[in-house]
Amino acid sequence: MKRLPITRFGWLCAVLYTSSLLFLLFQGGKTSLMLFVMLNVLALYLLLGRWSGIGSVRGTRKLEESHAGALSFTAGNRLRVKLQIEIPGFWPLPYVIVRERLARASGGECQEYELSFVPDYKRRGTIRYETAPLRRGRYRYQPTLCSTRDIFGLFEHKGSFDNGLDIKVAPRTIAIREWRTMRRSRTGVSQQRVASLWARETTQIDGVREYIHGDRMSRIHWNATARTGQWKSKEYEREALPRFVIVLDAQASSYRTAEGFELAISAAASLLDFALRKGMPVGFVIAGATSRWYGVERPPVNRQDILEQLIDLEAEDGGSLGDTVFETLNRFGTGTHIVVVSPRKDEPLARALEALGASRQAPSQVLVAERNPGPDEAKKAQQWQRLFRANGWELISLSRLEDLPGALEVGTA
Repeated sequence: MKRLPITRFGWLCAVLYTSSLLFLLFQGGKTSLMLFVMLNVLALYLLLGRWSGIGSVRGTRKLEESHAGALSFTAGNRLRVKLQIEIPGFWPLPYVIVRERLARASGGECQEYELSFVPDYKRRGTIRYETAPLRRGRYRYQPTLCSTRDIFGLFEHKGSFDNGLDIKVAPRTIAIREWRTMRRSRTGVSQQRVASLWARETTQIDGVREYIHGDRMSRIHWNATARTGQWKSKEYEREALPRFVIVLDAQASSYRTAEGFELAISAAASLLDFALRKGMPVGFVIAGATSRWYGVERPPVNRQDILEQLIDLEAEDGGSLGDTVFETLNRFGTGTHIVVVSPRKDEPLARALEALGASRQAPSQVLVAERNPGPDEAKKAQQWQRLFRANGWELISLSRLEDLPGALEVGTA
């Protein structure tokens, strides 16, 4: 399809050149000679344009100083990019069109930017631009396309260079100062003690144990050491903190819009940061087609590992949130505070929460709600709130991430 216009144009050039040559041969004179010379000069210029050098264009892409060296960002941020382009050769170029493509690994999204610059005498140019706000996910720059035309705009010459750059965009989070429910749970001593890896020591001496290499001098029990002739250390009582488990609903059937799913991920990530900042033992569950568990074993969870999962997480078909909540109780055991982040308000989830209540657990839910719900949705939300009030559970209704800190500090919504 593209060869037909070029062939016609080639035939037209051949006819014009032949006509000019015949006009010079049969008519003669200064006019025909000048016309023939001008036509040859124009043809030579257009022909040499094929060796303009843009086919071997080189370039580098860098982030501006505010993001220098960083390849991980938070959703909603913009990237300030600096492109430095160099075109080898010597043939003059009036301008260069640059087309940038930033592709998202999942979802098939692609941001395209078309820019231009006029090369300097060294055939170099610098372009600065700012991207649109980025969504959560992984991005990669595609090969950069460069093109130019001759001064008459007759022919287009193209080239490209690949200076790939991988970018990770983590979910947006918000700082949580305090959670009323967690503050109440820390006022007393829990009936069960957790492992020493997850417990905080108090100043109350609870006994004597064998000396462990690396114990501070202040921990040595001198009386017991002198009496037994072996090094002994003081053992302190430990404050039993409640185990904090976040269950994120990743089922596609739970969400009507992509914005609701992003809000759930951001809320779960914010709760995770809050618990880790408070030094609480944390567990994290992604309830999708196949549930993923973090923090079940003794080693504490790694925030970076969970964020890597959240960056790539997409809503999945299949699975049951109620069954995952049941299994969460079995895997983490009693003494845990389970927080479900989901817009679901159905019978299977209610039965799972009642099972938690029967096990003397106090579950909570961050209910991802619509900003403008319909009459049926509002009625269903009221019924769900009455269920939580009747059982003494905590329900946080959330339609904007900015409302999360205030809702947690006030308590049950």
